[in-house]
Amino acid sequence: MELRYIEKNKGGQRRKWEMRLKAAHRTLGKQALAVLFIATIATASGLTRAEAPQIGDKLPDFQLQDLAGKSHSLSKYAGKIVVLNFCSQECPWSRGADAKINEVARAYGEKGVVFLGIDSHYTTPTEAIKAYAEKVGVPYPILKDSGNVYADKVSAQRTPEIYIVDRQGQLAYHGAFDNRTQPGQVGEVNYVVDALDALLAGREVAKPTAAAWGCTIKRAPKSESQQTSAGHKTCGPGCTKPCCTS
Repeated sequence: MELRYIEKNKGGQRRKWEMRLKAAHRTLGKQALAVLFIATIATASGLTRAEAPQIGDKLPDFQLQDLAGKSHSLSKYAGKIVVLNFCSQECPWSRGADAKINEVARAYGEKGVVFLGIDSHYTTPTEAIKAYAEKVGVPYPILKDSGNVYADKVSAQRTPEIYIVDRQGQLAYHGAFDNRTQPGQVGEVNYVVDALDALLAGREVAKPTAAAWGCTIKRAPKSESQQTSAGHKTCGPGCTKPCCTS
């Protein structure tokens, strides 16, 4: 009797473990599917976090034309400090920062710093960018990133969004222009000025990143069918059309 009880008890324990293992497999299967789904979405959008350049990384080169048709590349400015400003004349946040960015570009341009604007919005024609740049007196070239190819390479998300490259071609600062919280404000802390002062003095940038504020970059749709029905995403406070819709 005792032997039969032990064997029966062993069988019960075995069944319990088998049930636990099956439940664990089901849970892991669901988790794996969730991870796969998230990875698929991230890959489809071209914005996986692993692809975003980190501070100290070499920023990828580009070949982009300005509004006059002149070609520019990052490698052309090797050995110089370069400020890349992802901008959009459609975005109130970008427009709101332009006056101060223009002021900083003029002041630091005299110190040898190169400023380049990059417009990656697929919705904005070149002529509209040119008219706006002339109207507000942008003192640096604005490059058209057709198909948002370069924005995807560096995972740029918003306008304005700043990337500062040091003399070694490495990313030294990435993020917001300053600490404003509304499009029409002037920030009390200018992250770009602080970063440029440090680089020009041969110091390490104290705050190399700051969350970028502004409108989302309107990326080109993946197909013609998407293009006909594509809408604008909501950006931030103070957003007005045609920057985005609520």
